[in-house]
Amino acid sequence: MSSLNINELYKESDRKHEVRLRVFDNILKKIHIRIKNSASNEKMFCFYQIPEFIIGVPLYDTNELKKYLINSLEKDRFKLLYVEPNWLFISWQVKSSKKIKTPNKKPVERKMKYRLIDEYKPMGGFYDDNDLSSIKNKTNNLF
Repeated sequence: MSSLNINELYKESDRKHEVRLRVFDNILKKIHIRIKNSASNEKMFCFYQIPEFIIGVPLYDTNELKKYLINSLEKDRFKLLYVEPNWLFISWQVKSSKKIKTPNKKPVERKMKYRLIDEYKPMGGFYDDNDLSSIKNKTNNLF
């Protein structure tokens, strides 16, 4: 009679989980290297494409990898934005919470150089009367 040892099943499951975590951690280390390279170039952000698979590495669920990477990087206080498909925008720029206050100055009153449209009163035509009569004479001579 054959029997199945449950402990061996648990050990196999745990071993696969450890391998998966090692793969995820190696990808996280690659992201850390990318962040350090960007920081050395005086940038405050970088992009990383989450690989769908890696040759020579057991297949993994990209959604699990995405969750693992986001959780790990957020613990390190990075700001993340996930962009479909499989892109991470990673930022470590700190916004200054202190706003520089300027002393209250009295507003400078400016003299208005402009008039309101309601105050405009036309003073005549847009065209000179001599020009209009010249055009009229030329058109009359055409026919």
